[in-house]
Amino acid sequence: MKETNSPSGFYMGSGPNQKRQQAALGTDIQQENNMKRVATLLATLAVAAVPAFAQDAEWETEGLSDDAITIGVMGPFSGNASSYSKALVGMMAYYDKINEEGGVHGRKLVAVQEDTACDSAKGLAAAKKLISQDKVFMLQGNSCSGVAVALRPTIEDAGLPWIVAHAVSDSISDPLAKNIFHGVPTGRANGRAMAAFVLSKPDTGNVAIIEHSNDWAHSYSNPAREYLEENGVTPSLELIMERGQTDATAQVLKLRQEKPDFIIAALYEAETAIFLRDLKKYGMGDVPVMGTAGTDLENTLKRTGDFDTVKNYYVIHSYVDNLDGPLMKPWGDMIHKYNPDEELSTFSFVSIGSAEALVAALEAVGPDLTRSKLMAALEEVRDFDTGILSDPITWTPEDHQGVKGSAVAGFVDGEPTVLKAWGQPY
Repeated sequence: MKETNSPSGFYMGSGPNQKRQQAALGTDIQQENNMKRVATLLATLAVAAVPAFAQDAEWETEGLSDDAITIGVMGPFSGNASSYSKALVGMMAYYDKINEEGGVHGRKLVAVQEDTACDSAKGLAAAKKLISQDKVFMLQGNSCSGVAVALRPTIEDAGLPWIVAHAVSDSISDPLAKNIFHGVPTGRANGRAMAAFVLSKPDTGNVAIIEHSNDWAHSYSNPAREYLEENGVTPSLELIMERGQTDATAQVLKLRQEKPDFIIAALYEAETAIFLRDLKKYGMGDVPVMGTAGTDLENTLKRTGDFDTVKNYYVIHSYVDNLDGPLMKPWGDMIHKYNPDEELSTFSFVSIGSAEALVAALEAVGPDLTRSKLMAALEEVRDFDTGILSDPITWTPEDHQGVKGSAVAGFVDGEPTVLKAWGQPY
């Protein structure tokens, strides 16, 4: 992370948020700031006396005991997308931290894990087991948009709270479902942020798009197109690169002929590395590429093993700081406290923010907890600064997509740097 000329010597960002400035000073201050954020939320949350979603008393407290709140955690703990499970490891480390501090009103947060393997059929089986057999109080997690979209009807019908802590597809939480809350930037938020960054580069008029032919990719590319066209730019070339493809020569040669100023790439990490490799191979390594939140800057560098291949690659970055920056260090230390051998990536942090908002809502409800009261409390979360996510979380009765924007990460002067716009550090 690049430093600015701030008096402390730490990166202070461009805004006035004192909490983010203080976070670099250490874990104790970070914890103090978290407490302040919770206190603010407690002062403003209004829990409905008669929740609109109320059901019978047994259903309302299912998965709840005097000393535990059971949370069903779904995610790809195995398979090709297992790297995304790091998000859930980070989230559960935060549960461990809260439990070590006494829990929430004397109740521990107990995670019941089920593997989806990023497969819709396995995901559906996992959700049904957690709901019907394990009888968890709520659900949190999932990391694959296709799986999450497939699960929505079942979970919406079951009615228990579900915080989507990683998957980005808008159709998971839109149209509105009373019990489903998005705790990360959606594809729409990220896609528009991608296009805004692309157009922030001076003299960018020719933009190409390459993507996978799946819902996850479309959740980024469609809003990116929308933003481009709103600003008078129609993509000059749109290409498909399928998952599992090991050569991008055909796509790159078409791009070489088109000569775009910027390329938007809605590709998974493995295919991104192949695409960037072939761009360089065919003399297009100087064309900047804007990637999704589904890729990690440092991981992509590891995959290619060549800085020149990734030097002009940018990714959506949901955080206030780079992975190894001072603002993120307390969170990395927290994860390693409970998982000493865990290798950190940007996925490690993405679900912690919504877990913080959950805990604040649970605190606000008080000891007389029910599912309906929790959902009512979540709908009152306003401008909740997690200290992790680049934008705050706001949930309302009309909108459960809580995070509306993202930053961007890229290499500036050879160093990973968080950016608001081209040439503008966060």
